[in-house]
Amino acid sequence: MIFYSFESSIYILIIGIFIIASIYFHFIKKNQVKAIIFLIIAGFFLRILFAFIDPFLQDWDERFHALVAKNLITNPFQPMLRIDPIMPYKMEDWCCNHIWVHKQPLFLWQMAISMKLFGINEIAIRIPSVIMGSISIFFIYDIGKNWIKHIDVAYLAALFFTVSYYQLELTSGRFPLDQNDVAFAFYVTASIWAYVKYLSSEEKLKWSLIIGTFVGCSILVKWLTGLLIFGGWGLYLLLESRNSFDLKQWRYLMTAALMSMMIFVPWQLYIANAFPIETSLMHQSNRDHIFEDLGHPGSIWFHLNHMRTAYGQFLLLFIPIGFYEILKAKEINKNLSIAFISMILVIYFFFSIIVKTKMPAFAFPVNSLIWIILAAGVVTSLKKIPMINNIYWTFISVILLSFYTLKPWQISKHRSKSNVERNNKIENTIIYKELNFEDKLKNRVVLNCKSFEDVELMFYKDVNAYHWYPKKDILDSLIDNGYKFAAFKNHNNQLLPEYIYNQENIIIIDKLIK
Repeated sequence: MIFYSFESSIYILIIGIFIIASIYFHFIKKNQVKAIIFLIIAGFFLRILFAFIDPFLQDWDERFHALVAKNLITNPFQPMLRIDPIMPYKMEDWCCNHIWVHKQPLFLWQMAISMKLFGINEIAIRIPSVIMGSISIFFIYDIGKNWIKHIDVAYLAALFFTVSYYQLELTSGRFPLDQNDVAFAFYVTASIWAYVKYLSSEEKLKWSLIIGTFVGCSILVKWLTGLLIFGGWGLYLLLESRNSFDLKQWRYLMTAALMSMMIFVPWQLYIANAFPIETSLMHQSNRDHIFEDLGHPGSIWFHLNHMRTAYGQFLLLFIPIGFYEILKAKEINKNLSIAFISMILVIYFFFSIIVKTKMPAFAFPVNSLIWIILAAGVVTSLKKIPMINNIYWTFISVILLSFYTLKPWQISKHRSKSNVERNNKIENTIIYKELNFEDKLKNRVVLNCKSFEDVELMFYKDVNAYHWYPKKDILDSLIDNGYKFAAFKNHNNQLLPEYIYNQENIIIIDKLIK
């Protein structure tokens, strides 16, 4: 396994050298080009490590995204979880249904393209997140540089994001909602970056179209929270127009909005026509997320508490300092700062106070702005500590803060050799990958997989599988209709009944699923 191998230790050491070299070039040599290049390279290889770190599909929700993406390779406009549902299912059960419009398709298409290029495997589905995370390093750096006008703040924000424990674990698929949230945060960050470029460019039409494209893509990943930049943009225009109203600037905002609609509306019209019942249920589910907890309850402090995981409890201390410094600094565009800070507050207010369903990454799309504010607080604090107000002490302090942001002790703890659940996942995945469906098991439906691991088996093999078994009369009816079956023998979750053991036409798979 890569996490415990000698090769991985060398790989991690090389990543560490690149990160330290980047910090060295920024603070000691004052070479910003080399610093950011080294940082992006380090970020890319660090994310590659996290693409490999878990050699199985994560439970929630990576395995479901992976299977739908695999099926999109051959049917890009027919999103399916289970291709051939021979047994009854409920359309509203996104974990077990046929047509799958539970989420928007862009991140799934990206995963499908990656699997087309690199094969059907868990690493391929994470490659788009590796790429998007690496590009985001530059976006955050450039946003910070153009908004805060302070190169140290821009660099530190990019550095902290590069080694962000939470973002890296999203890339590995370990945290819900894995690749979906990586892609959504990427496109929202891209829209913020494009807006910052728009403000400083003479080519307003070009950048408004780019903003609209990124907004459309973000909506086509998750949904209407992707409109966030338009709220910040509108507020900025209102603040700027207190003395004079500039209709032309509002026209650029409308141009961007129309561009975004050209990206995301066609898919909504298509699925409403092609899959009307499933689409109606999907929209109902989106509404239910607001008014019901849907199995994910939490207090109004849920998202604020989650910031300790997303950014680190110690680093949170620097956020109020950063807020204060940004709002008081004369060289920073105050109206832009108000607009960006308002975007953060709206996101946290909406998902904390209004939305009843609590999911960890609901507020993560504004992570780029939070890293920048946090970095502003760190830079201010380092300058006010006499002992650290020295270039070499700053260099050492930043390395230590980066180490804290990465949280290697948490990464190691979850992947300990004594982690029974993880070891079972690895062993079960090996069994699924090694099953031969070209011989005795050919064209057989597999029953009695471990709970929801039928999804993983269908991902690794072109087979129909269920993590349960039907009643005897249904099974007999399916056999009479020409279906052939195999079943995993008793495992610790579920025992096979006698009527399956006694059925001559059912092959018992003698593999121990843990």
